[in-house]
Amino acid sequence: MNKVTIFFVTLLNTHMKLLISALTILFSCSAMAQWEDVESLPATASVRHHPITFSVNGIGYVVAGTKPSVGVLKDFYSYDPDSDSWTTLPDFPGLERGYSYGVATASKGYLGFGYYENEETLEGVALNDLWEYDPITEDWTELATCPCVERYHPAMVQVNDKIYVGLGANEFGDLDDWWEYDIATDSWTEKTGFPSTGRHHPYYFGIGDYVYVGFGHHASTIFNDFYQYDPSTDSWITLDDFPDQGRVAGTQFSYAGKGYILSGQGESHSNLPTGEFWEYDPDSDSWTTLPAHPSGGRWAPGSFVIDDQVYFTCGEANTGEKRDLMVYDLADPVSIDAVDQQQLSLSPNPSTGMVYLQGMAFENVTARIFDTAGKLVHESKIADNNLDLTHLLAGLYVLQVQTEEGILTEKLVIE
Repeated sequence: MNKVTIFFVTLLNTHMKLLISALTILFSCSAMAQWEDVESLPATASVRHHPITFSVNGIGYVVAGTKPSVGVLKDFYSYDPDSDSWTTLPDFPGLERGYSYGVATASKGYLGFGYYENEETLEGVALNDLWEYDPITEDWTELATCPCVERYHPAMVQVNDKIYVGLGANEFGDLDDWWEYDIATDSWTEKTGFPSTGRHHPYYFGIGDYVYVGFGHHASTIFNDFYQYDPSTDSWITLDDFPDQGRVAGTQFSYAGKGYILSGQGESHSNLPTGEFWEYDPDSDSWTTLPAHPSGGRWAPGSFVIDDQVYFTCGEANTGEKRDLMVYDLADPVSIDAVDQQQLSLSPNPSTGMVYLQGMAFENVTARIFDTAGKLVHESKIADNNLDLTHLLAGLYVLQVQTEEGILTEKLVIE
């Protein structure tokens, strides 16, 4: 290996570790649960990022959001998984908004905060309102306004009979305060503030009696730290860092005693190479990777859970904003980490383009080659354990081989 190649490999080593991890999540063995496309939002609905999403009584809801060149929205839709169909509902009666979030109890949906664009001045205005939706009467009710400062991109979590809101940002910067809304009394109380740097667009969810908040963005930093809030003691504890790069602007939910995060952007503030999917176990304070959603990472998507399935929608992909809907069965997820991977080695490596694969018989197995940006640049069947990549430009790549036993991944340098 010449000095230029050694320098090149060293320079990109850290980046490639992250890329390999992400690409490993992209493909799952055939026995695993898979993401499936279902009915997209109606054709009359705008594509959007930052949709407000929640589910109540087996129905999913998508409200408002932001569409570039159009601005913030206030349209409202419901999704019935039994008929795989959408219904267009009357517009949300409050201000149009983006960068806002929603939660739900067993019987009601809630949304609030976010960002409103004044149509006359075209200036952005942060919000601190809260609204309740009753799916039986199909009525919205405006609740007590938070006595906190207005904000967008906050954390918003429902635990027991309370809703917790904090962090976020406004025109003056990032915030680190923390507030409790009591649904029964329609009242707000300020609580102990977030124990670390103020930030916006964090990931968050509620599990049991606790709130979990972390990651997010402040100035030039995108974090991977993580914290637990105990409402009974009004106190925070610091958990282990997320075992990957910092991230911001994805979506999240909880299910059956676990927390989940989906997609978003990494430390470069660009979409992750794949639609990463992680499960958090509060008992062990540990994270496990699950099969990524297709088509790469997205900025500011939405999600809702109905029964044992999570539905993923909207967001800004590298190809633009979306209004699609995908579903994944959570009842029996299989960890990517649990796949028994066999050893793969490449010879020679670095290579001039002709590569021999060692470790098992790879006859008629598909190989995929990705560049350092995560783009698929080659896909073909392997013949006699040989792979002809002489058409590729010199550079660093990731080779992925899908077998019945799992995913095999290896770095490859083409000289």
